[in-house]
Amino acid sequence: MPGITPIKDLKGYLEPEQVERLIAAAANPRDALLARIPWRTGIRVSELIGIKESDIDFEGRAILIKIQKQRK
Repeated sequence: MPGITPIKDLKGYLEPEQVERLIAAAANPRDALLARIPWRTGIRVSELIGIKESDIDFEGRAILIKIQKQRK
């Protein structure tokens, strides 16, 4: 239909079972978190690598994500 944007093909995404296998195969807890956080939150890799310890609220179980993406 004219004026309607088609839904993008989602071939680049992993199924939940694939992500769980990836997490289970992680060599250590840090690597497991590097797979789990983006999957659970939807953040970009650039946002993930920008997280500092001071951005994490362990008591409140929250992570402050600073906006990294800029439109040109």
